[in-house]
Amino acid sequence: MAYSTFERTPPPFFRQGPSALTRLLLFSALAVLLMALDVRFKVTPLLRQGLSVAIYPLQRAAQAPVDWSRRLGGYLEAPAKAQAEISRLQRANVALSLQAQIDAQLRLENNRLRALLHLQQSLPPKSVAAQISAQAADPFSRTVVIDRGSLQGVELGAPVIDETGLLGQVTRDYPWSAEVTLVTDRDAIVPVQNQRTGERGVVYGEPGLGQGGMELRWMPAAADVHVGDVLVTSGVDGIYPAGLRVARVTSVTRQRDTAFARVMCAPLADVDGGRQVLVLQPLTPLVAGPKVQKSGKTASAPAAAASASSR
Repeated sequence: MAYSTFERTPPPFFRQGPSALTRLLLFSALAVLLMALDVRFKVTPLLRQGLSVAIYPLQRAAQAPVDWSRRLGGYLEAPAKAQAEISRLQRANVALSLQAQIDAQLRLENNRLRALLHLQQSLPPKSVAAQISAQAADPFSRTVVIDRGSLQGVELGAPVIDETGLLGQVTRDYPWSAEVTLVTDRDAIVPVQNQRTGERGVVYGEPGLGQGGMELRWMPAAADVHVGDVLVTSGVDGIYPAGLRVARVTSVTRQRDTAFARVMCAPLADVDGGRQVLVLQPLTPLVAGPKVQKSGKTASAPAAAASASSR
């Protein structure tokens, strides 16, 4: 083989391009040219818009897992947030209902006793928000258990209300819970006042379904009481604040052979399905020890004031 047939150029693997300095100068000039064109002819925004349109599907595909995870997290947190908001609104509703009842009672007193402007205005009682957690297993009593006790400020004998009226009274107090005897229990006694006429009386619990749930006893046959009258607490017992709605008269039966009318009532509070309640502070704390009746429940102070309020 002739020596002249050998290729004298280096192989392609060892070939070298422009030097680094040459490339630097070339790309620097290109960058300066692009900046000048961008300032003069506004070329870069169009190029940027084109690139953004081209890579938009890739951006959405890369962002999709993050969006899905956020939506899934929001979907899982939504029920808990909604339940917390419902509980907060229910507690606020109960508190506003108590304030509305107190305001209505104050307006009634101001209309009837306009001349006595120097009478000391009654302050709203302190209250503890609670929730009904269980119902007593005793079929012969109407009691429920709330999730607040003596450590949270619940006192023995404290009135318990919901957003519509008086629910009952605390008859057993524990550190973290308490038992509430409903107004429809056969041993429940509440001194009341007819909101229309102002006449006082005493309401007793009557759990029979056919009898409305409560009975206004010892009312004279000639008493001015009619179906639809609203009974509120009279406040003479030193336990219940005046003006709390208790019951509505459902039937009035007058017989010639008796001096008293049979007045049946229905409780205004949701004694069967309520959950959010307010536990009020008694107007007068119980000083003497609780008296235990035959049924095993604690006798409340309204029982002691029943005879005085019915006179």
